[in-house]
Parts: sequence; structure tokens; C-alpha cells
Amino acid sequence: MNFSWAENYPEVHKVCTLFTLTELNDPVKYSYKALEGFTQDGPQCGLVALGMYMGSPTKESIQLLLETAQRQGYTNNGEIFSAHDMAELAKIHLKSTDIQVYSGLLNTKEIKEILLQGANLLVPYDTDKDNSPCLLKGHKAHWAIICGAVETDTNFFVLARHGKARNIAIWKLSDLSASNAQLNEVGTYQKQPDITFMIPEGGIAGPLGLNCKSVILRS
Repeated sequence: MNFSWAENYPEVHKVCTLFTLTELNDPVKYSYKALEGFTQDGPQCGLVALGMYMGSPTKESIQLLLETAQRQGYTNNGEIFSAHDMAELAKIHLKSTDIQVYSGLLNTKEIKEILLQGANLLVPYDTDKDNSPCLLKGHKAHWAIICGAVETDTNFFVLARHGKARNIAIWKLSDLSASNAQLNEVGTYQKQPDITFMIPEGGIAGPLGLNCKSVILRS
């Protein structure tokens, strides 16, 4: 078992071998865009996910995104609880990228085809203790940038980067989809319990929020 398809992508090959992801040894199809990782500082996961997609993220580039988001009224502290606002922020900084908000479940033929064709997704989800998707009603909402996909004979996986880990994350699309589809409530930010978040009209479960929402990016 050598995961030969991933040999040109050391960061992917590392995770496949480290966790012995046997299902990914001989994929039917795959797509991957290498993105540089970056660790977030405070509730800036959405900004960091976007910054990683933009390329070569730095404290300065994330600060620029924060200032733009604050100026546009999308955030108070770096949090982004609206997929619509995330898309609008991306449009400001990515003039040559096709950007659209996707509404619906992620575990679909449409999304699988989009990912295998090379598109990327900014996806909100609940993050577990190991940063994998979980079901906490939105109380641990977090953003990731989906930078790849792997289709096997029996399953479909996504490759992701996010601001809480340096390594590539590999999850089942079905798990990410389920997590994205239950983002209904805003939790508290444990390090600063009195922090005030910018919440879209209708809340995160509403049409401008996060529930069953993601942002498609096509370069």
C-alpha cells in the first residue's frame, strides 16, 4: 500500500500513510489543488480559509481580509456567519474567480462532479475535538476550504485545509454534508465569552446564514 497517486503531493501522501487510509489507496478519480496552510488567530476561520485559497497567506493578508470584512459590515471580530457575506468578500478580492453561493446538501452528484472538475468549496461545518465534522447544531461552527476530492469504489472523500491544523484533513463527503446541514444555532467563543458576533438576518439557519450553504470557487 503506497498511495502512489498522492506521491506528487507530499502533504496528502503524509496523511494517507500516517493514518493508513486504505480506502484511498487506489481511487477511481481524484482532483487536488495544493494550498499553503495557515493557523488562525481568534475567530477568523472563514478569513483564513479564504486567505489560503487566495494563496501565500500571511498575518498581513488575513488582516487585510478582516479590515475589508469589517468595513463591509460582514464581521465584528473576524467571524463570518453568512455564506452570502463570505461570497461577497471573496468577490472583492478574487476578481477573476467565478464565485457562487451553493444552497443544498453537499453529498450530491452535482457537488461531486464540481469537485472532481477542480472547483473548490468554502464550507462551514461543526468541528469536533479532532477538527473533523460533527453534529453540534452550529455551536462549534468552523470554516474549511475544500481543496480536493477522491472518489473510490465505495465512497467519496474531500481534502480540506482549515485554520486549526497544519496538516491536510481528509473526510467523507457524507460526514461534511451532514454537519453543514444542521448549523442552526450560534455557540459562544470560549476564549472570549462576551464577544459580540455579527449574525445575519434570520440567523445562521436562515437564507443568509450557514445551514446547507457553501461557496463554490472556480478559478
